[in-house]
Amino acid sequence: MEKIKKLINYIFLFVSFLAISVSYPTTVWTGNLLIRLTNRLSVTVYQSFFGVLVVVFVVFFQCKYHRSVIKWSDWPYWFFGMITASLYVITLSVSNLNVNNLTGKLNVFITIIALLGFSYLFTNFAALLGQLISHLKLKKWLVNYWLVVFILIVVWFLQVFPLLPGLVTWDGYRQFVEYFHTYIPSLNFTYYPTGHHPWSATLILGFLFSIGRAIGGVNVGLFTIVLVQILLAALIFAKVVFFVGKNCGKIAAILAMIFYSSPFVAFWEVTIEKTPLFLTFTTWFVLTYAEILLINRQKNVSKWLYIEITFSGIMMAMFRNDGVYVVFLSLIVLIIVESFQRKKDARQLLFGFLIFLTAYLGWYKVALPLMNVLPGSTGEAISVPMRQLSAVVIHDPKSLNKNDLAVIDKITPIKDIPVNFNVNNADNLKSLYPVDTFLRSPAEIKMIQSGKLKKTSTLVTKKETNDYLKVWIEQAFQHPTTYIATFLAGNSQFLNPIIDDNPGSRGIMYDNGYMKSATFLQPGWFNEVHYWMSDSMRRYISWPNIIFSLPIIRSILQPAFALWTILFSTFYLMYRKSFAVLICIPVGLLCLISLLSPLNGGEKYILPAMYVLPVILSIVIATTQRGFRK
Repeated sequence: MEKIKKLINYIFLFVSFLAISVSYPTTVWTGNLLIRLTNRLSVTVYQSFFGVLVVVFVVFFQCKYHRSVIKWSDWPYWFFGMITASLYVITLSVSNLNVNNLTGKLNVFITIIALLGFSYLFTNFAALLGQLISHLKLKKWLVNYWLVVFILIVVWFLQVFPLLPGLVTWDGYRQFVEYFHTYIPSLNFTYYPTGHHPWSATLILGFLFSIGRAIGGVNVGLFTIVLVQILLAALIFAKVVFFVGKNCGKIAAILAMIFYSSPFVAFWEVTIEKTPLFLTFTTWFVLTYAEILLINRQKNVSKWLYIEITFSGIMMAMFRNDGVYVVFLSLIVLIIVESFQRKKDARQLLFGFLIFLTAYLGWYKVALPLMNVLPGSTGEAISVPMRQLSAVVIHDPKSLNKNDLAVIDKITPIKDIPVNFNVNNADNLKSLYPVDTFLRSPAEIKMIQSGKLKKTSTLVTKKETNDYLKVWIEQAFQHPTTYIATFLAGNSQFLNPIIDDNPGSRGIMYDNGYMKSATFLQPGWFNEVHYWMSDSMRRYISWPNIIFSLPIIRSILQPAFALWTILFSTFYLMYRKSFAVLICIPVGLLCLISLLSPLNGGEKYILPAMYVLPVILSIVIATTQRGFRK
């Protein structure tokens, strides 16, 4: 039996070497078999050298630890390997919606080889990480919580002070013009409250600004928002550092401290829009979720934890429209599990859940209609179906009958699809939707005024949208390859860690000069806004870009790193048969929601998952160090 396992292992090693040799994308599909095969196995010298190193690394790991993954108990690692290999190979194969790598007998055969080879490699990497984690010897380290809070605040201010009183983004100004019902004379247009950005978040930002403005003017108003963001973030991220130190020791706590004090976090705290506070409340929710999970079943959970998870969950839902789904599903699962573990605590958790549900429904179903807040456009939520169905219209229009085309034309005018379709960015496409709360330009505002676009959905629009979604579902059975390719290509940077555009600022803003020309989005006090520091102080403000481009750091900050880390954590905790695997539910949902976003690799959409990685990684390590519930 051992000889058979060794033979299988050698075969997999050879297949892995071939998998690394496969090139993407295919550029030549004609010629004889030898020419096509040579084209698919044509890699650069760098890739060739990298392939040798990878195989040698795997062999070294197996020899050093006498570790083979050819056994049933490693099924969680194999699942991780197969899922990540599929994401890796298929996203490379469908780059820019080119599906030639998946057509033809030779290409299909090579794709299968690549899937098998990378499955084996990634399985070994997961087993290696698991082996290393199991050998860690860590001691509990209790950090000084208030010292961490102080250090975070000081370090952040030292990095961002040239941008004070704060940097208002496009979305931030959009929230302000709605809050103040700004009138734009050149368009004879007055902004009205909408749910494009959660109105609760707009109210809170507007309220904080108004307090500061009353004290010291517009710039003090902006600084008031920044100050609140920094104070809240420092309090919550310091809790994470404390949690990491308590569970994983000194080195892990210091690494968490470095992450949260880095410019990747600091520069968001000086940014004015809904995102910074959403990130803080999300981190708070996930941290509290983890603390409840890891409390021994013989101990009662502090009531303060239930208050914290309820309040942070409510604020998550109030600061981003999709936050409610993460909180709702995560709490449901936790209630069910706790009902078997601690019935008394489960009742308290259920009470907190009911408070969350009441607050959410009361706000969105009662309060917002009373305040005449228009709901956000449905087009925001169906960007994935719009991209998939539009891809069919472009690449295979003959497969659609006249009725289907008529239905599609009402939601996305057929003649406008080719010009506005971009698999990596659906903003232009979703702006074709007949209801527009996005209002990206004066042209869209004029279309609202003329009636060509609607402020809110009517019964007719809702019916047309339902018909559109029916066609979308029907076409899924006729064009499964196009649908899968469009989805994977449109999310390739969220799914594959080596597909990464120029990292640049990683979504961080260092200036908002573009707002000077966007007169249609300027509040009445726009011209009063000015930096407190001179222009020379901001000359090198984009210095974090150098750090973001460095090896390892670039990979860690790449959007797909968060997803792959969560996948590994999930299957590692399954391998350990740990009850703590439930922490992967809220974090996994944060990742999955990013796959529904309109922008491929948009850092802002994956930031919530990235910010809570120290929490989930500390749990992964801690489950090996101590006996958590199984």
